[in-house]
Amino acid sequence: MRWTRSELLQSGKNVNFDTEAVIDPEVFRDNARINGTRDIRVTGHGFLDEHSGCFYADINVSGIMLIPDAVTGREIEYPFETGGEEVFAFEDTGEDGVWIVTDDVIDLYPAVIAQILMEVPMQVTIASSDEYPSGDGWRVISEEEYQKSQEDRIDPRLAKLKEFKSENQ
Repeated sequence: MRWTRSELLQSGKNVNFDTEAVIDPEVFRDNARINGTRDIRVTGHGFLDEHSGCFYADINVSGIMLIPDAVTGREIEYPFETGGEEVFAFEDTGEDGVWIVTDDVIDLYPAVIAQILMEVPMQVTIASSDEYPSGDGWRVISEEEYQKSQEDRIDPRLAKLKEFKSENQ
């Protein structure tokens, strides 16, 4: 997933790729929502446009994210598939979303990592309700259980209105 400008010019400016990638878990060290990845497959194709001085790549990334369960904190596997178009420029264009190529070497690795990070879910749980943590006077409940408890609850600020309604009937 690395090409030099001269390699692309020699190969006819087009390149197809289909490779497995190994991403070091240290890349995700500062992100609490993902611990790592495995079975990453990167496919796609790219084209060098000499006129604009840019390399355009259509990248598809699939694999498994290792993320913490939102309730239990245990590591779970979360399959994903994502893709997008990436633009690599050999000179600074001043445009947002364009990767600047250094030393005439196009490296897809940072773009692949960026696409994976965009797919990390806010929170996922596979825990059953009996696995939810609890303590002295508290327990974690599901969203459905919370909604059901709120249906029968009367806002204390509006309780007097209910009395007023029943008096006037």
